[in-house]
Amino acid sequence: MLLALALLATAAAQDMVRIEGGWATFGTSFSDEDIPKEFAPKDEEGAQLAGLKESLGDDVFGAIAKTTGLDKRPSSLSRDGANVAQQRRVKTFDIDATVVSNDEFKKFVRATKHETEAEKFRWSFVLELLASNATINQSDSKHGLGRVQSSPHWLGVYGATWRKPEGPDSTIRGKGNYPVIQVSWNDAVAYCAWAGKRLPSELEWETAARGGLEDEPFPWGDADHDVHKRMNGWEGAFPDENLAKDGFIGVAPVDEYAPNAFGVYNAVGNVWEWCAGGTPEKRPLRGGSFVDTVDGSHNHALRCATRMDQTADSGGHNTGFRCARDVSEEEEL
Repeated sequence: MLLALALLATAAAQDMVRIEGGWATFGTSFSDEDIPKEFAPKDEEGAQLAGLKESLGDDVFGAIAKTTGLDKRPSSLSRDGANVAQQRRVKTFDIDATVVSNDEFKKFVRATKHETEAEKFRWSFVLELLASNATINQSDSKHGLGRVQSSPHWLGVYGATWRKPEGPDSTIRGKGNYPVIQVSWNDAVAYCAWAGKRLPSELEWETAARGGLEDEPFPWGDADHDVHKRMNGWEGAFPDENLAKDGFIGVAPVDEYAPNAFGVYNAVGNVWEWCAGGTPEKRPLRGGSFVDTVDGSHNHALRCATRMDQTADSGGHNTGFRCARDVSEEEEL
């Protein structure tokens, strides 16, 4: 459903899209807060939702689903970090049509000699499935950084940077149009400042991601029968197998799938995107990434409202960003 005050998008400078101000949905009626905690664990077959429907009866369940959107939630009822839906007013702004690419970030580094935090730390996190055997062996060795204890599929890898995102023997050669990854919130802020832009607020990001739709799970609506043709997410038994029905095991090019009605590409899936706000200990990320799933059975559920927080100096194998900018009153005329 389109908002009463339509948020119109028009072509702006170069690769930016203009989002006209108005009222926008922030958060979702499918929020975790309306789900009992006992329904939070994984449920790949949807047994929890089916059991709830059976215990309540079709009529009661139907009434609840109609008002809360319970039947549209991921089958696992997994936590996606979403906030309860509210209507918020947003001013007119411009936002990048795509996340920042390797080629674009390379121009910034050449112009400013910027050293990313992963380069300063000399290591970052890499998903094991995409790491070489040599990288895995080095990480698991006596002198390696090892694995995240609670998520052993994430390796600490020496030499993993935006130039070598899967480790020292990887490269971005031939991937200029892929998202720059292994960048922190601080790196993203530095790039935006150089480009004469800024990071979008969460409200701006979500408004752009929804493409004018009010409270739908995806940028195109609620259709989920052909999601693999529309965005990059995990398909298969995480973390050992990605069926790549969407065409990619890891990240995809910044404009790989069709844009939403506003002309914004890949807001949901592919890479998490840094947003403005928060504190140095908790900076917001939006949209999920290629390691997340549509049904929420593994990691986060891929939704317009999906969010999480990370420290400002953290980067990762699935973290990128796009920029926004203010629009003056004169430009709006």
